[in-house]
Amino acid sequence: MNNNLVVLPILLPLVTAIAMFFFRENVRRQRIISGIVSIAGVLLAFHLANLVFTEGIQLMTASGWQPPFGIVLVADTFSVIMLILSNIIGAVVMFYSFYTIDEGREKHYYYPFYHLLLVGINGSFLTGDIFNLFVFFEIMLLSSYILIVLGGEQPQLRESVKYVLINMISSTLFLVAVALLYSVTGTLNMADLAVKVAQVENQGIITVIAIMFMLVFGIKGALFPVYFWLPRSYVTPPSAIAALFGGLLTKVGIYALIRVFTLIFIHDAGFTHNIILFLAGGTMFFGVLGAISQMDYKGILSFHIISQVGYMVMGLGVYTTLSIAGAIYYIAHHIIVKSCLFLLCGATEKITGTTDLSKMGGLIKHYPLIAWLFFIAGVSLAGVPPLSG
Repeated sequence: MNNNLVVLPILLPLVTAIAMFFFRENVRRQRIISGIVSIAGVLLAFHLANLVFTEGIQLMTASGWQPPFGIVLVADTFSVIMLILSNIIGAVVMFYSFYTIDEGREKHYYYPFYHLLLVGINGSFLTGDIFNLFVFFEIMLLSSYILIVLGGEQPQLRESVKYVLINMISSTLFLVAVALLYSVTGTLNMADLAVKVAQVENQGIITVIAIMFMLVFGIKGALFPVYFWLPRSYVTPPSAIAALFGGLLTKVGIYALIRVFTLIFIHDAGFTHNIILFLAGGTMFFGVLGAISQMDYKGILSFHIISQVGYMVMGLGVYTTLSIAGAIYYIAHHIIVKSCLFLLCGATEKITGTTDLSKMGGLIKHYPLIAWLFFIAGVSLAGVPPLSG
């Protein structure tokens, strides 16, 4: 069903980001507008989800050009679930930022780039065009580059160089893969690609392109063996930014991987999905290995992201209806719990002035609420019944 509401989760933070540039010096006004827009984004996501659940898939075709020729935005069950989660976490972290982000960062475009990041995330979930998936990835990454260096501290600048370089390589490879796919199929619409790919005589070239996309989304999702950019990149920025990154950024890569390898590249699942299984196993193993070697609170959480990404991708590699449903369920669980743990990390860092676990003992005596909140999130992450993990 055609519905122009589908574009609003992209348009709302985009207009807000532009408006924020005019209020650089007025932090209070930036906070008020950002808070209102964040709540509106959550309500809009729930409304769009209700439409999808009651009326079916919602489409928006740009300028009336019908697919596969025009740009199309698509809201289906998977995308609206991700949209709800991204807007809830975006809103929670936004209000958390009001109390934890220093005024220097706020006056240097923290809020505009925060909203632009949400433009990229929401757009990635809603696009029905694989080239525009690249475009929204770039909006998301450009915003994350700014947020990761905002403040100009030496560790941030050092890690940002690695972060930028590896994502530039990934983006270049993404564009090449899109160009090759278009040259073979003559279309960029994802639904149309699902049909056209099966009609290509030389399925070998499709497999090569599939491996290229696997590498691209593997880098963006921090899969083995290209996960090395993530841990320190998420340790150096403030906890509000780390929570947003840890909760959402890698999940966009995993969302894209699940989307294209359940819709487009299913021609040789015995080959491609077995590779995904191998990558998932390596990701789980080396992520845990990295986590147990850390004594830094944020470092442990960052490496745990890698290991838990492996669980999500394992569901795709098994490639059954139940395993993919499990992967999506785990994505939803992980977005909430991991963001919660990063926010708790920020609270403890605010109290103690450090993220070194060896220097943080005794907090439970003076701050039992924080300790119990961490306990609940931690046992959920560990998979203790009846919690979601």
